[in-house]
Amino acid sequence: MNFGIIGFGNIARKFVKSIEYTDEGKIYAIASHSLTSDDEYVKAHPEVKIYQDYDELLQDRELDAVYIALPHKYHKEWILKALDNHIAVLSEKPMVLTVADIEEIKTKVYTEKGYCLEALKTKFNIGLEHLKQDLSLIGKIKQIEANFCFDATAHQTTSYLFNVDQGGALNDVGSYLLGFVLALVDSDIKNVNSQIDIVAGVEWYFKAKINFNNECTAIVEGAIDRNKERLAIIEGEFGKIEIPMFNRIIDYKIIKNDGTVVERNYPIIGDDMTMEIQCFIDDVRAHKTESALHSLEDTKRILELTEIIREAN
Repeated sequence: MNFGIIGFGNIARKFVKSIEYTDEGKIYAIASHSLTSDDEYVKAHPEVKIYQDYDELLQDRELDAVYIALPHKYHKEWILKALDNHIAVLSEKPMVLTVADIEEIKTKVYTEKGYCLEALKTKFNIGLEHLKQDLSLIGKIKQIEANFCFDATAHQTTSYLFNVDQGGALNDVGSYLLGFVLALVDSDIKNVNSQIDIVAGVEWYFKAKINFNNECTAIVEGAIDRNKERLAIIEGEFGKIEIPMFNRIIDYKIIKNDGTVVERNYPIIGDDMTMEIQCFIDDVRAHKTESALHSLEDTKRILELTEIIREAN
């Protein structure tokens, strides 16, 4: 399957390595305003076509799929343009920034019978599916705590994370946190309490307590201005589960109230982006319009909860 890439920053440079582990995924072309002929990747891969113009890439009839790796606020425009050209789309998270935007994309996908997927890798690695099965070992879930905090303040002047139109912790790391919680809790939301630290219009830190109708509570914390060990803890009637690096689940520990400890390990095939790419390839081959593991409605639920957290501050 011939993939084109729009944007060639750090995440796209990881993508070109991840795709090597997939079944038939191949980098066919890259569109970038800044990529030059002396770039190390370009020199090592002369077979890859290079476009300076994104529209030109989308006009290439040899293209089967496109991976959009631009800053957040540009995703919607190029998703819609790719769908107009009948090209399957894998977009970096967050796919878009508002519920209205995802509704527009859903309409386009269903009308055109296209395919669009948000690259929320957590949902595609097998560790999450095994974790869901193991929840029965701790009984009814009472509380989930998870954090995703890192310090990017050294890059304030250069990173889009600090751009008031698209940046901030809630837009960026919020996808991982809320996607993880919503994947585990099958219940409507009762209410939300939140605290958001805003600097020059940008959300540097947030913490939210989400109360669900089934009496489960989730406490999520995200930041782009501080470091913290990344960890999720799920507490149930009969014990708890500790998941380090919950956004790319490999290992977790089940600790029962009787002292029993069970350790799980589910190595990732390739790297933590590989399985989302493979699932994308499989879905497009099967002529699906969206993923069963992470649907467009799932993306919408994350955005709805994002907006609720923002309003509750």
